[in-house]
Amino acid sequence: MTELGLLIKLHRELKGWNQKELAEKADVSPATISGTENGRFVPTPTVLHRVAVELNVPFHKLASQIPAPKLNTLLEVAALYLYNRDTYHALELVHRIRTEEYPLQEYQLDELTCIEASALTIWSASRMEAIETLYSLSHKMKGSPLLSMRVQNALGVAWHWHSDYVTAVHHFRSAIEIMNNFPTPEAHFQAPPLINIGDCLRWLGRYREAIPYIEQAIPLMIQSRNIMSIGACYFNLAHCYVHLGDIPNATIAYLDAIPYFEAAKAKWFTMRCRSNIYFYNPELVEEAISVLEEEARELQDEIPPKDIAFITTRIAKIHVDRQEFAEAEAAFEKVAAMLNDSPQTAEQAYFLMNYAKYFFAREDYETASHYAFEAADLYASLRLLHADLQESLRIGKEAVLRLRKADGGLS
Repeated sequence: MTELGLLIKLHRELKGWNQKELAEKADVSPATISGTENGRFVPTPTVLHRVAVELNVPFHKLASQIPAPKLNTLLEVAALYLYNRDTYHALELVHRIRTEEYPLQEYQLDELTCIEASALTIWSASRMEAIETLYSLSHKMKGSPLLSMRVQNALGVAWHWHSDYVTAVHHFRSAIEIMNNFPTPEAHFQAPPLINIGDCLRWLGRYREAIPYIEQAIPLMIQSRNIMSIGACYFNLAHCYVHLGDIPNATIAYLDAIPYFEAAKAKWFTMRCRSNIYFYNPELVEEAISVLEEEARELQDEIPPKDIAFITTRIAKIHVDRQEFAEAEAAFEKVAAMLNDSPQTAEQAYFLMNYAKYFFAREDYETASHYAFEAADLYASLRLLHADLQESLRIGKEAVLRLRKADGGLS
């Protein structure tokens, strides 16, 4: 029995499953599980990934035990790390391949370069150099549809990180076009461009256009067993419905997301789904403050102050809507203190927009217009949250109109 087989057997028995039960859950044959545990068979990385998900074991713990892996196997493992957003283990494996001086054929070197550059786009310090590398790869990938698709998706992700959603959409569309012309059975290659373009369109405020892409991605994510990404699909879908005013469907999507976030141990997303259900639903808003306060308490030591500020701004907004101005002012004062070190963030813009609403409700239109246009400027500079940018402009313009009426400038 190999270390890999022993590890799978141990975790299977901890679950109380026999080999047939694990095989059914992972959608493989019982012979595959039996052979792997006994050391007679080495599964592909894709199969091993499915087994890891069902056993609730980090993929890298199983992948690192593959006996005598060949270079193509290591490249496939690295690509799956990247798919799981496990950048650390992806780059660690890239480094191992380079330092152990495997004899690389050109297509393998291109694959390795794509994985490394894709991982490095996450950090702003290495992003532009990584983008240049990916563009260089894109010009030579015409004869390799699968890698070409992944390069285009990686470029889209890079520009997404850079908040250039228009350019990102262009590359995601290119990836989808390649995928449609050269279909691949691997769901973990099909799904990312779909969910990514849906997410970009959502940030651009093109919610109706985003929904079909996200809906196409969900069954593919389920097939590939990427638990966190399945939750993210439903989460993004819910956001689209919220901005379209379809609260019933938004609530359903948030509820669909929660079990996946819980399985992924993503506490922040789990609690945000729950608080969103109460915050956006008029029938539940009376309970929203207590739910938001619980969210802030539970996450106080786990998320940055600016995220606690966002939650507190939501509490303040509810107080404004109820015309509980003393409570709203106290909450806004807390937010201002929390955001001292985060002046150019979406959370700061959200605070300014809602602070403008507070002064508008108090009929202080001059101050309201000041904060509303300050929020609009910040949203515009961040190149995101177009719906909130439009809302900030609306508040500012309405406040100016009220001021002119008060001065007798308009009849």
